Amino acid sequence: MSELTRRYAQALYQVCPDEDGLRETAGALMGDAALWEALTSPAVEPEAKGRVLARLPALDGHGLLLRFYRLQDIKGRMALLPAILEDFHGAALADRGCARCVLTCARAPGEEELNKLRAALCRLHHKKDNQFDIRVEPAMLGGFTLDIEGVTYDKSVRGALRRLERQLEERRMA
Repeated sequence: MSELTRRYAQALYQVCPDEDGLRETAGALMGDAALWEALTSPAVEPEAKGRVLARLPALDGHGLLLRFYRLQDIKGRMALLPAILEDFHGAALADRGCARCVLTCARAPGEEELNKLRAALCRLHHKKDNQFDIRVEPAMLGGFTLDIEGVTYDKSVRGALRRLERQLEERRMA
């Protein structure tokens, strides 16, 4: 995600590490299409949005989150909420010694393959556990790419073909 959403998520996590509360309240805001459209619309005045937020039953008892949503509203950044949720989840995982991994592969891996990969990544990145976000992309032909903490491992057929093409091109130019 962007640096801005990461900073918002980190700051929110430091003052209010309640991920369940955040998911619940954000879900109430984003789950109602008309409400979400009004909250993200620049045509609606921030004061009107603030009054709506203050009266929402889903925000009762969530004072810090209400203030956070008001800040997003005042700054005109309410539309960043879905990305902030993702970055917040990443901060919560990191706090528990875990990492989020995006695994893109031609076919979904089996549980045994995932466990082997999880163990190797835990050793390499010094983590207690990894959470996989698996994306199946048949165009990869075979293999996988894995993104974890800004590091990309490309063990795909498509990646191997690109590397081979680059090597052939370098030899041709030499």
